[in-house]
Amino acid sequence: MIALCRALALAVLLVPCRAQTDQDVKFMESSPVGCFQKGFRFDRYIDNANANVTSLQACQQHCQSVATCAKFAYYAWYKECWVADVNAVELPIDSYLVVAGYRTCTSQGMQLPPRCTTELPTAAFPGSSGVASNLAWPNGKQPSNGECWPKGWQGADLPCNVVTVLDDTSAGWPGLCRQLVEMKGVNGTDCEANCRANPLCPSWQNSVYFSCWQGLGYDCFVRNNFMVRGAQRLQHGSVRVLMNLTGWQIIGLYKAFDNAAGYFPNVEDAIKLCKHVCYSDIKCQYWTYAPNFGCWVEDATQEYGPNWPLTTDSATRTTDDALDTVAGEYIQHFCPEGETGTITPTAPPVLTECAETAFRYDPVDMANQGRTVEASYQACRNRCVYTAGCNYYSYWPDGGCHITDASAQKVTAENFQVISGPKDCSSTYSSTSSGPEHWVVSVTTQPAAYEQIQHDFTTADAVHLAEIGCIIHNVDPTKLSTADLALLKAKYAEALATTIGVEASEIKEAPDNTALIGQVDLKAVSEGTDMTAWTWNQPLNSPDGSILESKLMTPAFVDHMKEATYDVLGQGHPAISGDVQIGKPEVGTIQHPLSQYMYNASQPSWWSQWWPLVVAILIVFCTLGGCIVFQMSERSSDKQRLMADSDGEELGDSAVWSQSQAEPDHVQSSYKGYQPQFAA
Repeated sequence: MIALCRALALAVLLVPCRAQTDQDVKFMESSPVGCFQKGFRFDRYIDNANANVTSLQACQQHCQSVATCAKFAYYAWYKECWVADVNAVELPIDSYLVVAGYRTCTSQGMQLPPRCTTELPTAAFPGSSGVASNLAWPNGKQPSNGECWPKGWQGADLPCNVVTVLDDTSAGWPGLCRQLVEMKGVNGTDCEANCRANPLCPSWQNSVYFSCWQGLGYDCFVRNNFMVRGAQRLQHGSVRVLMNLTGWQIIGLYKAFDNAAGYFPNVEDAIKLCKHVCYSDIKCQYWTYAPNFGCWVEDATQEYGPNWPLTTDSATRTTDDALDTVAGEYIQHFCPEGETGTITPTAPPVLTECAETAFRYDPVDMANQGRTVEASYQACRNRCVYTAGCNYYSYWPDGGCHITDASAQKVTAENFQVISGPKDCSSTYSSTSSGPEHWVVSVTTQPAAYEQIQHDFTTADAVHLAEIGCIIHNVDPTKLSTADLALLKAKYAEALATTIGVEASEIKEAPDNTALIGQVDLKAVSEGTDMTAWTWNQPLNSPDGSILESKLMTPAFVDHMKEATYDVLGQGHPAISGDVQIGKPEVGTIQHPLSQYMYNASQPSWWSQWWPLVVAILIVFCTLGGCIVFQMSERSSDKQRLMADSDGEELGDSAVWSQSQAEPDHVQSSYKGYQPQFAA
């Protein structure tokens, strides 16, 4: 009865939420293509301009009421509207409940910022820090990867009607590329058309078996005992060159090919084909060619890449690679105005409440596990369910299934059709995204019943916050102006975020919801300044802060903190009384204040997970025990029988042998082992 009441209450409360979501979707579908993009946020927002709204359309109307608002982010779960100015940079976020949109859905209102059309960096780019690199751009921001490419309301990159053939087997290009992915269900004769319609397809290859293979393609020139029916490398849209990289090495690129096999008679041909590799991938921003080191390009499908903003930590001119680099470019992909294609809407797969598209888990595989091919994402999840230690699965459209454990983090997938989620829909349905939804400043009070059920869908585990503290020696915060103190708090938050690998918006000065985000707390102590900051623990549901502490116990943390101090105060500031020294960081954890409201879903007990193994072991032991008892019983029976045959006298070996029938002579003569001797 209680369960029935709970289900009815849940249904009543979720109906308005679902109806509101459907209303938002219809509003996006009826708007011009590119006005709204699901799964994106901005790197900064206008101060004190956020509001609680009831729909996506209401959020756009709120943006229109703010004079400096050019775009906004609508957090559907919290019904929050965050507005941003024209210089805010669009960034992906691992939550499909966040929608970015423009102030108006007109061609003028959806104009790209100057950094996507005309701006070029100054000679100061890249700088020694992210701040310095951004300042090298006229409007103070380096474009993010993919920011200037049109996207649909579902967040996927839209096709561009402008498609150029860069390399073609019919024109002499070998097309023998490696590391391509087979596109199941696409015949080789349709591979070109399929690739042209997909802006994320850099090249295609039709094999001798009429199978279709697509991808960036590495080492496309020499491949023994391999033939193709046809292949092309395509460029989607147009390319704008932002910077010449001759004499630079960019850290985080991947080798596309070299000339070890002697395929290129001159370096100019190698440079041309190296450039084509990067031009064919709309996610590739950097390429370089060095005759002694080969062709290097950015590959967004790989785990690592150049940092953003690009700094001298990822760009150098002093290494052997840099000195050998004879060509290279920093480029930007865009689709010319009026050339954005349209995608015929198709019914999306019906997913369960905890399966999502466009995300995967990193690392993609857990220990002792690898890629398997499964018929559906449900089959991939079942593989996770029956694998000990597995918590999450990721399923690719080509049938590839990867499973991983609780240490994995949810990240944006390279393919929008990737389906992922937890193995058990009754637990861990939470977003690991960064952004204002983590530190809600203005929240409308909801009824207690609604708050309870809302958190049922958030997580079934206790969420933990981490408190980070350290002493900054020889810095006196009492000698800082209000402006310098606020800026230093923000800079320290950025330093912390950079060190532990999160966004600055995930750092706050206190654990409660009224605390400021993107800042730390600073207090004067006898040694200098006591810095305290709060963030989510890693992993989120663990009370152990050792992972965060290990990230902070590095020289990088010290360097970032010192850099932040001198960026704000400079040398010789009255607040600095000597060399700035960073004390040993300490990390403690507490349970999140909202954990008391979370639905405490029953977790599998030890017995429920391991009883089959225990039963199997008991069966084996019982079987062995039965065999031993049976053998002992047989021996006892034989002994009694022998005693009975000898009228109660126990027989020895000789008696037993004497009663046995004599063996044939040929057996006796051939036997070389022990032979008992009998008395005549």
